[in-house]
Amino acid sequence: MTEYTLHEPTIRGATQDAPNRSLSDDDFATDDLADLDDYFLLSTSGIPPESFEDLYLPVVHLDQRLSLPLLRQALNDVETLDIDAETKKQTIDLLHSLGECFPNDSLRNDDN
Repeated sequence: MTEYTLHEPTIRGATQDAPNRSLSDDDFATDDLADLDDYFLLSTSGIPPESFEDLYLPVVHLDQRLSLPLLRQALNDVETLDIDAETKKQTIDLLHSLGECFPNDSLRNDDN
């Protein structure tokens, strides 16, 4: 089982828009990995991460706005990770907490 560190991102607003593509390390103007962890919820190497590849469950756009489609995807993706039960519960709880930024929308795609 992979050990993950949960991290609550710093956000500057919210959007219902999905990004045009997945984030990559080339999208960031900095090599400082401490600046990159604010776009993701989980890291396999701690916070700050040791590499971009250690980051999982992106929920924030490059403009640092929380994304409803990314939250929905992260809620689906957390179920596919080999993660311990406590970290999984904490991650799902954090996703629902972040989802409160969208009071009129459900995090479940099938509840729309």
